[in-house]
Amino acid sequence: MWWSSGKDSAWALQALQVDSRWEVRGLIAVVNERNGRAAMHGVRCQLLERQAAAVGLPLRLVEIDWAAPASVHDMAVQRVLSETRNDGTEFIAFGDLSSTPRRERRSTLVEDCDLAPAFPLWGRDSRDHVDEMLEAGLSARVCSVDTGFVAADRAGRRYDESFLADLPGAVDPCGEDDEFHTFVEWAPGWSRRVPVEPTRAIKRYGFGFAELEPASTDSESTSSSAGSDPFEYFARLRRVRVHVDAHLDGELDRSVIAAVAAMTPTAFSHFFHEHVGMTFTAWVTRRRVERGARMMREHNSTVSQVAQATGFHSERSFRRAFHRQMGCSPSTYKRRL
Repeated sequence: MWWSSGKDSAWALQALQVDSRWEVRGLIAVVNERNGRAAMHGVRCQLLERQAAAVGLPLRLVEIDWAAPASVHDMAVQRVLSETRNDGTEFIAFGDLSSTPRRERRSTLVEDCDLAPAFPLWGRDSRDHVDEMLEAGLSARVCSVDTGFVAADRAGRRYDESFLADLPGAVDPCGEDDEFHTFVEWAPGWSRRVPVEPTRAIKRYGFGFAELEPASTDSESTSSSAGSDPFEYFARLRRVRVHVDAHLDGELDRSVIAAVAAMTPTAFSHFFHEHVGMTFTAWVTRRRVERGARMMREHNSTVSQVAQATGFHSERSFRRAFHRQMGCSPSTYKRRL
C-alpha cells in the first residue's frame, strides 16, 4: 500500500484488508531524506511508524532529496519498488479517487518495475466517500494545505464536518487535487489510536503545515502513552464498554450510559469523543458491526438474525452500516467465509 499518512490511504487499506482476494504485505512511504518528513503532508516519519504499528504492517521508507530533479526521485522510488517485487509483491495500491494525471503517472512508475497498480477507491464520489469515512468513525487532522485554495490557519484542524463546511465551494471535500492533506489517528481495522496535536504553524512555498506531535499525557486528559487503548486506561470507559457489550442487542439510553461513566450526558459526549476519537454513536455502531461479523464467522446465522442480535432497528440498517465499515455487504462477507 502506497502510504501517505492520510485518510484515503487508510481507507484504501481497509478496503483491501476486508477483501479476501488481497493480502496486504506492507506500506511504502516517500519521505524527504533531509528532514524525514512525508511528501506533501509534512509529518515526521516517526508518526508514520506509529501508524504502521497500529495497522500491524511493516513500513518501508523511500528517502528522496526534494532538491533533486524529478527523474532522480523516480529512480529512488523504482529502486524500492523493485526490491518489493523481488520479495514477491505483485501490486502497489493507491488511494486515489479521480485524479487521472496522477493515476497515469503512478501506473507508469510501478509498471516499469514489473508491478501492477491497484486503485481500490477509484471512481468514488468525493462527498459520498467522505460521509462513509466519517460515519465509520475515522479520525484525522488536517496536516497541510495549499494556501492558494485553503487558508493557512485551517492546517491543524480536525477533519470533520466543521472543517468541510468552511471549505471554499470549489475545493474538493477529499482534497483530491492536493488542496489539503490529512494525518489519520484511527480508522476501522486499526488496533489502537495514534493521537496527535498541532503545536505550531509553518508556512513554506505556498503551503501551510501544522507541526503534529504525539498527544501530551497529563492526568486524565489523554491516555497513558500515545497510541494506548483509552478503554484500558480510563476506568470510566472500561465500565462503559462492559455495559455496552452486555446490552448491545437492545436500546442504549445515553443518560444511562453517562451515569455508568459517572458524568452528565453532555460532559460524557465531549469526553468520549476527545479520548476515543469518534462519537459514542459511531463507536456503538462499529461495536455492533464487529459483533455481527464475529457471529457470521462463528455461527451459521442469517443476516436478519445477526441484525436483530446486534441491536439494529432493521436488517437494512445493519446491511448499510456493515458495508460502510467492512467494505462489502454481509451476504458477500458470508460467501467469502
